[in-house]
Amino acid sequence: MPVQTNGELCLLPIGAITQAMRAREVLARGGISATVVRNDPAATGFGCAYAVSYPCEQDRMVRRLLRGAGFRTRGGGKV
Repeated sequence: MPVQTNGELCLLPIGAITQAMRAREVLARGGISATVVRNDPAATGFGCAYAVSYPCEQDRMVRRLLRGAGFRTRGGGKV
């Protein structure tokens, strides 16, 4: 998991493992530490099996970077 000073992490459902790994790479290039995690599709309601975990304080930048790379972002939230 990413190191976080305030202990709050966010999860953003991505979908397939390959897409989640690509999202992690996009975020790394943007200077954001993220981790690919297995997601409970029933918990999100989106049917996504994988998600990226990252510091919540960087949520706006995460979504901006991923949208810029062609990802559609929806859902997500604090762990």
